[in-house]
Amino acid sequence: MSSSHSSQTIPFQLQGKFVGFIYKSNGQVKSLILGVGERELRIKIDNSLQDTHALNLLPGDWISITGEQEFKKEKFTKLKLKAYEIERLSCDLKCNPEQETDAMGKTKNNCPKKGKILLCNKSDCAKRGGKQLHRVLEKTISKLGLEKYVTIEKTSCQKRCGKAPNMILMPGKCKHSKPNPKNIAGLLEEHYFTSTKK
Repeated sequence: MSSSHSSQTIPFQLQGKFVGFIYKSNGQVKSLILGVGERELRIKIDNSLQDTHALNLLPGDWISITGEQEFKKEKFTKLKLKAYEIERLSCDLKCNPEQETDAMGKTKNNCPKKGKILLCNKSDCAKRGGKQLHRVLEKTISKLGLEKYVTIEKTSCQKRCGKAPNMILMPGKCKHSKPNPKNIAGLLEEHYFTSTKK
């Protein structure tokens, strides 16, 4: 089907290393630079994201960007990227100069990933330990100092009622069923503090 429009817009989602912001002459943020592999992409920032202080980004942070890319049909190679949502996934590992390595060869650092815990809130899960799990998660998040990084979000049925209670650790969609309350701290440390070096 033909179209009279000379350009087309499609959604995109990218993950990479935050390099820095580009500012206008009046000091307002215009765009950001995202490092993806060996390339650096310039991505315009939507007006709704102009409060860059709220993003709390530092060079080296690993971020996820959701937005739209526009390209002109006659100049397909020239893409215009615009960000509508920016999420910090983890901070620069340099923020912890004294990293620890556990027996599994995994590097632990004091700079946790940002994410959320999806906790099933359907009646079966709630009756079979879901409420207790919620309390344990809140206490553990506080104990580990993750309050600014990890939130708990109650969800509808996660389709694993026979293994209630259920939760999913984000990012990564790591599913856990019938977690032992004594192991919660270890699970959260493993997911939000530890990265595997290949």
